[in-house]
Amino acid sequence: MDNQFRKPPGLIGRFAVVKLWPKIRAAEDENVARMKLTAKSLGLECVEITPDGRALNPPHELLTQSDIDFVIHLHFETPKAYNVFSFVALWNPVQFYHDWGYRRFSRHLLTHDDFLSCSATGTDDHIGRLIASDPTRLGPCFTMYHSLSEPILEPTLGERKIFYAGINWERLGKKKGRHQEILDRLDQAGDIRIFGPKIFQGVNVWEGYQTYSGQIPFDGVSVMREINRCGIALVLSSDAHKESELMSNRLFESLAGGAFVICDENPFAAKFFGDCLLYIDGRQPPDVVYAAVTRHIDWIKSNPDKALEMARKAQAIFREKFSLDKSLADIYTNFSDRRKRLEKLYSPADPKTPAVLFFMMPRFDQAVLNRHLASFRTQRHAGCRAILLADRADLKENGGQIADTIRQAGVEVTVVDAAFFEDGRRRRIGLVFSEAIPHAPADALICFVAPDEELFSDHIQSLAGALERDAKAGVAYSNLIYRHQNEGTTYHDLQEELDCVSFASHRPLGYSRFLLRRSAFDSPIDKALRHLDAKAMALTVAACPNRAATKRASVVCDIQSAFNVAFAPNVPVELEIMRDYCPELAPPSAAKSDPDRSNDDLAPIRLSFKRLSDMDKQTIAVELAHSIPLPSLLRKIVFGGYRFWLRRSK
Repeated sequence: MDNQFRKPPGLIGRFAVVKLWPKIRAAEDENVARMKLTAKSLGLECVEITPDGRALNPPHELLTQSDIDFVIHLHFETPKAYNVFSFVALWNPVQFYHDWGYRRFSRHLLTHDDFLSCSATGTDDHIGRLIASDPTRLGPCFTMYHSLSEPILEPTLGERKIFYAGINWERLGKKKGRHQEILDRLDQAGDIRIFGPKIFQGVNVWEGYQTYSGQIPFDGVSVMREINRCGIALVLSSDAHKESELMSNRLFESLAGGAFVICDENPFAAKFFGDCLLYIDGRQPPDVVYAAVTRHIDWIKSNPDKALEMARKAQAIFREKFSLDKSLADIYTNFSDRRKRLEKLYSPADPKTPAVLFFMMPRFDQAVLNRHLASFRTQRHAGCRAILLADRADLKENGGQIADTIRQAGVEVTVVDAAFFEDGRRRRIGLVFSEAIPHAPADALICFVAPDEELFSDHIQSLAGALERDAKAGVAYSNLIYRHQNEGTTYHDLQEELDCVSFASHRPLGYSRFLLRRSAFDSPIDKALRHLDAKAMALTVAACPNRAATKRASVVCDIQSAFNVAFAPNVPVELEIMRDYCPELAPPSAAKSDPDRSNDDLAPIRLSFKRLSDMDKQTIAVELAHSIPLPSLLRKIVFGGYRFWLRRSK
């Protein structure tokens, strides 16, 4: 344990870790338990949050930058969807991304602010490829392993039995695993102690195993005690882990438990622990592997002093390089400097570049007003100015409450009558834009924030930096996080596309993801803008042929909001108006001709699944599965089974 650690000044001393599957017990719970123990030993606090940043425990408050220093995200399944600095741990083999949907889930990594390496060549190269063309990103600086810091137990050979924990998948009707026969033979010889859930999916998965010893609680300590009691650990990696040179929990907890380690050919083990471990080649036939394991057991029993010396050396390496307290202390000690360095890469040189944020509130709604004020108050760009666009009827009736809320928020906001309604009918959004824009100085950058949108603190800062780096760009844009709910579960989907032609209420283009130069709005655009409603923002973007992208996802949009579903546009008409001003836009019914078909035969070409490649079939299957809202437990089971099938079918 690092007894020299002191919390740096300016930091809260509290961080959060995301729990993706709150209703089930999973391996991540053991990692979280270990983080909590380590944090406490360093005088810090680790709290669990949901994927959208709410405390896991009642009253489930939304945590902000005033509550926690940063968040650690352990999985790629969901993007960042909270307004706090976020690390994502590179803990999953690259093959897992291919199994789940490579491009989609790789992009989830880039929604986070920084990356935590676990010294795996494959995963570090993966993130290195993704950020290679982005000058605002840096590769991982900090490491964090599937590790722990306590208890670290005195090395012992214990009962000279092999420790094994897991699920006997064969009993669930799965194909026999690569190591199943080895486990069976070790059980028959009495050389192993097996731990894990007895009943899984209604099946007694360990029935008939004489060495089955029960289930170990996910409490961060019990696993190491059982390992220490056994004295020998057999550390086996999946092919995906070996390919990425990635090491999972088992090695680190075995070393902390003081056991002698027998390891397979995962390059990570040999690279960092050398001859302190004994090795087997898991690629060999089961009888060859089993013979190698038994030879190592015999050697350990015959050479207990040498075996213990090797175990002590291996544990010393673990303490020096891989203990969780080392990682967490390093992150906290250097976090402020790291954040400043990253921020400098994407920020404008002039931190006071004027930027006017038009916060839209067509109907008075206290929750919308609070959300807008929170979005403005959190902006790190010093040049931001806020204008609240409210309807005159609401200002007459609720002006006092609006003023009181702004005053209590402690921010300066100009309130402008935006006339969203006239004679009881909603006016076109393009008219609202056209009338609002003159309130911004000619040299300002402008951003419209819809009532269903929330901004992260680096949003305007990163967009202003993108425009500064590209002087020809008239607009900079970020990616977008769609938020929606189904049966009480909140989902977040990353939207990267910039489609100015299509329209779908459940896939909005977004408003605040764009930061535009005020100078880009010359007088002719007004002749088109005033006549647009659903496509008003699309026109302002399409009118700027030069665009700069931040490649960040710094806006969250509620796609089920009343504002978002209110539009009933005549899209073909609006698109023709857009094309008057931007002739290069594709026509509303654009279609590519098929040279193999005559003009007399215009029947649609039917999609044939058989004509697709195996990779295309796999991609479609994954995307279809992700498009269906499933309970988190069922989703995990389905994709776990899919990954298992995919690996076996190759």
